[in-house]
Amino acid sequence: MRVIKRFEIKTALLAALCIYLAMCIGCGSDGKNSPEDDAGNLRIGTPMQVRQANLLADYSYNILAMLATHETLVRFDSAMRPVPQLAKSWEVSPDGRQWRFHLVSGALWHDGRPVTAADVKFTFEYLAAHHSASAWIRDLVSDIRTDGNTVTFLLTKPYGRFLINVGFIVRILPRHVWQTVEDPLKPGKADITLGCGPFIFENSDPLGNRVTFRKNPSYYGPLPMMEGLEFFTNLTFDALALSLGRGDIDVFYKYASGFPPPYLPKLAKMEKIQFITAESMGVPAALGFNLKQGPASLPDFRKAILPAFDYEKIAYSLMGSSGKIPSTGFVPPAFDFYLQLPALVFSPGQSRRQLAAMGLSDTDSDGYLNLSSGKNLSLTILARSDLEGTDALLPILSHNFKQVGIDLKIERADLSTWIARVREGRFDLILFRTTPWGMVMDAGCGSGYFDSRREGGGTLANIEDLAFHLLCDRILKNTDPSTERQLYH
Repeated sequence: MRVIKRFEIKTALLAALCIYLAMCIGCGSDGKNSPEDDAGNLRIGTPMQVRQANLLADYSYNILAMLATHETLVRFDSAMRPVPQLAKSWEVSPDGRQWRFHLVSGALWHDGRPVTAADVKFTFEYLAAHHSASAWIRDLVSDIRTDGNTVTFLLTKPYGRFLINVGFIVRILPRHVWQTVEDPLKPGKADITLGCGPFIFENSDPLGNRVTFRKNPSYYGPLPMMEGLEFFTNLTFDALALSLGRGDIDVFYKYASGFPPPYLPKLAKMEKIQFITAESMGVPAALGFNLKQGPASLPDFRKAILPAFDYEKIAYSLMGSSGKIPSTGFVPPAFDFYLQLPALVFSPGQSRRQLAAMGLSDTDSDGYLNLSSGKNLSLTILARSDLEGTDALLPILSHNFKQVGIDLKIERADLSTWIARVREGRFDLILFRTTPWGMVMDAGCGSGYFDSRREGGGTLANIEDLAFHLLCDRILKNTDPSTERQLYH
């Protein structure tokens, strides 16, 4: 159930905010703005909750750090292609085992010290040694060498997607701050908010739900036009809609999300509120299966329920009038390697016929199919309680399943519980989403969500098929762009 449009909402200042906020604003060729260019503070409302200003311990703050204070070797352009950030250029060896990065000159930490190749080397070595979520670095990187403003990574294996899976995701840390921090989850009084990005951390108030940043006048790149950023966090969508209408905030932001469609008609009537649409680079809602047990583990069963869903109604519930009926593929059209496939068709009768061909029938005439034991066919779907759109989507799914004789039991869980239950396999069906980053991570095309060798928050890790693993490995090793499309298709 993939839909391919998303909504974002803005006032006149929305153009100043995107995933790489500082790169979306105008400035002179010398990187300096005239006084009349200054736009004051940009006030941003978000449902994201920041509990502590530690990018290695708080998921939401990590996102804000990416936007404001911390830089990576490379960033993504609007098409999710790697482009320079702290690294102005790079080379890869023919065998894909060595990646060399040439750093920009003039980058400074917020305390005035220069950003060096030694900081980059330290960051990777520190995370590998002290940050459990970064243990993969030990398996991939055998050595890191520096020479002036150049950093060279020596890898344990060919790795053609180093820019995406490594260069983009690791926020570079100042060695002089973090080298005294033994436990990144307990940094003590270390100035861990210090970065080298276009904004400087100012304050975080978890109780007041507010995080503020001020402009970094010494930023090596284009200077922001606004003087600062004010994030008003942990807001409900009701509160966000009200604040936008009153002008209390300038823009809405949530990582990899748009504003829920049910609010849009009312907001559209408000003066000065404007909307933009963009092709989604993530999948807002997808149905996953327990491939190890229960009816959902059977390929014939999964094929049988495919026509059971009202895709038009699902698309509308998630994206309003901009939602489109998905195809049998999983990659959104916004990506270079999108392959046009047949659209999914809603046909409850066809679904019932395919289920009947499996020997499933309603033996007691109560409206539900019966298993060989005589029990009703009942499936449990696990949904995340923190994702908008589920309230409207789940009743549609429940009705569609009932139409073909399947009882659907709905269980909601917060993210941490959801992750634990996925790992334990305590579900029949699972409702999840993908983000733009998730679609390109690992071998790309969403493979990182399904490869059983890659467990992590928000992934299913449920495909153990050897052919799938070998294909992912070939993509990861490939350094020849001319063969990439062939591997994906």
